[in-house]
Amino acid sequence: MFRKSLHLKRIAIAALACAVLTPASTSLAAPAAAPAAASAPLSTGDQVAALLDAGKPIEAFALAQQKSGEGDPAGDFALGWFYDLGEHITADKAKALGYYRKCADAGLSPCQWRLGVMLDTGDGVAADPAAAFGWISKAAAQNNAGAQASLAVLYATGRGTAIDYAKALDLYQTAAKNGQAHGFYGAGVMYLDGQGVAKDGEEAAAWFSVGAAVGDQQAKAVADMLLKDQKTEVLDRVAARATAIYSDYVGPVTAPPPPPEAPKAP
Repeated sequence: MFRKSLHLKRIAIAALACAVLTPASTSLAAPAAAPAAASAPLSTGDQVAALLDAGKPIEAFALAQQKSGEGDPAGDFALGWFYDLGEHITADKAKALGYYRKCADAGLSPCQWRLGVMLDTGDGVAADPAAAFGWISKAAAQNNAGAQASLAVLYATGRGTAIDYAKALDLYQTAAKNGQAHGFYGAGVMYLDGQGVAKDGEEAAAWFSVGAAVGDQQAKAVADMLLKDQKTEVLDRVAARATAIYSDYVGPVTAPPPPPEAPKAP
């Protein structure tokens, strides 16, 4: 079992649980007659997250149960999350799997992703690589960045599908473009090991460096190892390439503000 800070719990529930896709309509536009000043009600995920953030896990769990009973897939996801992590409740992978499967069937991409990961790793269920590939593919097709990175792993390792390094690299890069830090790490591994591309330690170091810059700890560890004791010209080339990657995938690189001027003598 792993633990997350309360802040990360809030992000996990709020950012993931609100992504329900309804087959009948994908439009989010307000009706023409709606008052301009009216604010949209909080999503189930936001409500659960707010209660967790306020230190009210019992109320958060009760709300998830209520919403699940009302047929809200986001409530199913929240319950799956509680049972999966064992936060504020005894972990129960079988229950988590059941809730994830229910909201995965309803089209919720985080549920499809997590269900696929559990089937891939055999976490609380018999491993089923083919089924894992199917569910993770569904989530990735909905532009779920985490699922795109996971699908890249499956293509790179041949789990549940044939090895396809070109698809793996494309998915890692797509995930990185969509804000998934681990996408940079995955691309770095492919360049480091020469998986479908020419081996290139400097290119790998650049991808790892960007991954480190956006918070991936595995990328940071490898970047530190690769760049330790390197010559200045190598570091300069890697830095230039990392800057280009960052600009393409994350955003403009801004220079740090100048240091404050020293006070002048009276």
